[in-house]
Amino acid sequence: MPEALTVRTTPASRRITPRRAGLRLVPLPAFGWTGTDPQAQPRTRTEHTLIWVTEGRMLLRFPRQSVVLGPGDVRYIPAGTAFAARTDLGTDGYVLTLSPSLTIQVDPPMPAAAFSGSIGHASDAMLVNLRELAEEAARAPEGKALTCQLSLLSLRLSRLDPEQDHHSSGHAPVPDRPLVDRFLALAATELGDGRTLADMAQDLGTTLTHLDRACAETRSQRAIDVLNDLRLERAAELLCHTDRPMARLALDLGYVSHAHFTRAFVAATGRTPEAYRSQMRE
Repeated sequence: MPEALTVRTTPASRRITPRRAGLRLVPLPAFGWTGTDPQAQPRTRTEHTLIWVTEGRMLLRFPRQSVVLGPGDVRYIPAGTAFAARTDLGTDGYVLTLSPSLTIQVDPPMPAAAFSGSIGHASDAMLVNLRELAEEAARAPEGKALTCQLSLLSLRLSRLDPEQDHHSSGHAPVPDRPLVDRFLALAATELGDGRTLADMAQDLGTTLTHLDRACAETRSQRAIDVLNDLRLERAAELLCHTDRPMARLALDLGYVSHAHFTRAFVAATGRTPEAYRSQMRE
């Protein structure tokens, strides 16, 4: 590990930045979400969460999947995403939490969806970026310098290597990330058009089987689950930033009814769309 990552002078119980700043950087052992119970149900947070494991292993549980993070892995979890986090003994790293309001003017934008990657040679630069963010948040919580540091962080996230596979041995297949990126871009423009996955695969010049495989290798999900997550992420965004009626919003997102939308949203976040809109606006 780079020497910069061995600094452990801050006790786990102390925050590196004050809560009032809307941004906190804490040692990973100090971050507990849903406790140590391995059967704890995923719960949502009102802040965006960035997790970086430098040593050991961490288990993240989402409503439909579980993910193991190892040394060098980074996971960005947008506000409103339900998850549970549990670390093995000896695990270390950093957790950055930030209020969604701090990311409004960030350019390039912070990821709109859950994002994963792996840090290689850029670990020292990432650590410096995180520490400068913490210092700037303590000094000027809403200043332009903080926005610049967040923009730099967003750029670093976009350039991470693919997340490592900590479950399998041997040589893993090379993920077809460009195909998945094109699938996400296409799906984002056609959520409410009622098109099938097979139709979209054909537009992308591939088969549904190959698209499923690419999504599994890149995001550990089938294409249908990636599409459902995209719907939920867009729903969270629209609930926060528009006054669109629920029935109209459900139709625009490709749900067959308001009730279908409500069931899917409650399963993912533990809250109804109406409750989510009210809480996020508060």
